[in-house]
Amino acid sequence: MLNQWHLVETLIDDEMSVVGCGGALRDWSSVNRHVQPAPDIRILPVIREVCRSRRPVAIDLRSRTGSRRTFHVDTVPVLGPGGDVHGVQVWVGDPGRSPSPPRTVSGIAWHLDRMVIAQTVEASMMSGVLPQDHVPERTPAEYIAKAVKFDESASLFELALDPVHGRRWAAPMSVLHADGRVMRWHCWGKGRTDTGNVGVRFLWHDVTDVAAPEVPTLRELGMQEVLRTAGVYTGVFVADPAVLAMWLPDAPPWVEWRNIKGGNDILHPDDRHVLADAIAVFRSERPAPRTAWARLRSASGWRTAELLIGPYPGSLGDRLVLVQISLPGGQREGMRGAHRGDP
Repeated sequence: MLNQWHLVETLIDDEMSVVGCGGALRDWSSVNRHVQPAPDIRILPVIREVCRSRRPVAIDLRSRTGSRRTFHVDTVPVLGPGGDVHGVQVWVGDPGRSPSPPRTVSGIAWHLDRMVIAQTVEASMMSGVLPQDHVPERTPAEYIAKAVKFDESASLFELALDPVHGRRWAAPMSVLHADGRVMRWHCWGKGRTDTGNVGVRFLWHDVTDVAAPEVPTLRELGMQEVLRTAGVYTGVFVADPAVLAMWLPDAPPWVEWRNIKGGNDILHPDDRHVLADAIAVFRSERPAPRTAWARLRSASGWRTAELLIGPYPGSLGDRLVLVQISLPGGQREGMRGAHRGDP
């Protein structure tokens, strides 16, 4: 398809596939089939050079068969937070024709060892964050909280917490922009297990111009409001090392969970063991919810809260727990839900 941008993922070294053409999704398709304009025009070496140099490449290539046409190739690397090329945007078209601006794409990475999501300035700017406000690393909960609708958290956790090298993941995400509009992103990831990269590498692609964002159903919105009004706040935690993965749907308004060094800085260091202790009991006994007390970070310091710790359903039940958080004696503080902030 000529005269449009193609998105080629390069999330694994020496592997690549087409995942988008002009914003339309492609199912991990062949570069030769979707991007190569003629049988003897070799696009793969150009993309490999972009990955090696980490710089744009523009070149004219002439076919020596058929119509013997000349094609102009423009490429733009999509760099990840570590400087590696997560993808390449490729434009193939007529010489002398100026390509349209490249589509909005960014690269991020989930680092399993520290349980943080690293992001580039471009990734922050996709949701309207100003460059001067860019934060290089966020906790998973901070990142996921930006989503207005995201239904693939379970499959994301399965790959991110137990990565298999080269395993693919893809999902849509509706994201709130700083100006109030809702965007539709499509996300692709691949597991990494090589030294220094254990976790998942991702591409985030804004496709709002070609696909309407999904929004929560009235039932989902109603359930969120019921929980918020009742003061019921539940978090999904990685039991060991007590890292917050996401909130369902909102955080307790008194808990300080943004702009912290790591996802396990929410529970007091001396109390983090209560989550791992619960997992140990779930493994050996009937997995019924357990009650524990722990100190959680707040604006005024550590506050003691009651935790109702329940098993996480599915294959990650030996890693994740559901934690319902409440203040002692039925205290209620701040009836507002935690607003969604910028990742």
